[in-house]
Amino acid sequence: MNGQITYLNAGSGNEYAATEPAPADAANTIDKVRELLYGDAMRSQERRHDDLREAVTDLEQRMVQRFNDIQKSIDALALSLRMEQSNSVRAIGSAVTEMGRQISALADRNP
Repeated sequence: MNGQITYLNAGSGNEYAATEPAPADAANTIDKVRELLYGDAMRSQERRHDDLREAVTDLEQRMVQRFNDIQKSIDALALSLRMEQSNSVRAIGSAVTEMGRQISALADRNP
């Protein structure tokens, strides 16, 4: 056969063939009707979905960049704080040493 289903009318003696599309052809027809009815809406939704996916990807990249920038700032501040703390400890040590010298000098003058 040619991909169609043939029905014979067994009623009045006048036999004729009525043909219907085969199931594969019916599926094609349904797909075409579906495309006509909903195709524009589906394409519009797909475009919106793609636009949203692109926006989310862009946002993700910007957030990663911002987090990296913040991490660099934190690292720089931590280094600066450690250096400042080290300098403060040295300054305190120098001040204590100087005070010790002055006390020794005063003690040597007043026996």
